[in-house]
Amino acid sequence: MRFATSIVSLGLTGLLVGCHDNTPPPPRVPVPAPQARHDDAMANREREDVKPLPPQPRPGNDYPFDDPPLMSQETPEGPAFVDAYHRVGSPRITVFVNRSLDGSFDRGDGNTMDYQAIETIMTDWLSCNGNVMIISPKAARQRLNDQQVRDLQDNQPAAVGAVGQQVGAEILVHVQAHPTRQVEGGQEMRIIAEALNTRGGQSIGRAVVDVPPPLDKPTINRYTRFLARKLMDDMMNTWSAPPPPGARDRAPPAARQGEIPDTAPREMRPREPGTQASPPAPTSPPATQP
Repeated sequence: MRFATSIVSLGLTGLLVGCHDNTPPPPRVPVPAPQARHDDAMANREREDVKPLPPQPRPGNDYPFDDPPLMSQETPEGPAFVDAYHRVGSPRITVFVNRSLDGSFDRGDGNTMDYQAIETIMTDWLSCNGNVMIISPKAARQRLNDQQVRDLQDNQPAAVGAVGQQVGAEILVHVQAHPTRQVEGGQEMRIIAEALNTRGGQSIGRAVVDVPPPLDKPTINRYTRFLARKLMDDMMNTWSAPPPPGARDRAPPAARQGEIPDTAPREMRPREPGTQASPPAPTSPPATQP
């Protein structure tokens, strides 16, 4: 009996020895101080890629109409203007932008204004994809002498007639820029455009717009497009409007700008009550892009 008990004890002892885990404990790792943990978290955050936020619209600058500044996009007034233009005899048009600013302004901002770009893009809009006869502004300047150019920039009445005689244009689109106020990013400019009949000096279209800085190409595209649309709408209204009472007898034939001759198609004569007019040009300038 004593022998059996010894055997059982030895078996239990061997079993316990065989199940014992002799793996050494893992080494102790020191816990970093709170400041060290904070520094590591900040370093990891700086290494993460930061996704840019979408551009946020600035208050008060919602677009009043959908008018992307694409040079290939036809203006809404284009087809009706081309139709009216041909019905009044396809007068030749030229664009003249003053190369000087009037008013108080920062000379550095005035010198950065690209007058030639404004003149060229205005010409492009008014040409309606080549359907309107436009005399090149560069050729028009070459046909005028220095005094005539100065008189035109000074708004001398005789200078408008010189454009008709020397350049051969029946309509002059005269554009001037005036500084208005200093805003964030530079000088804000007010651009004034007027379409004039070179025979008599009658005003047949007017447009004004305030252009914020910077005057880069997208900005010039957007705001000259507004000017061109407003001028087209005014010229169509002038060409289709009846002359003032008694103007037929007082004015010579060459000065009756805006009067539609009796031989003109019925569509160009004064509209009858109840007829539908063409869509008007926008009366508000394009909002500033965010």
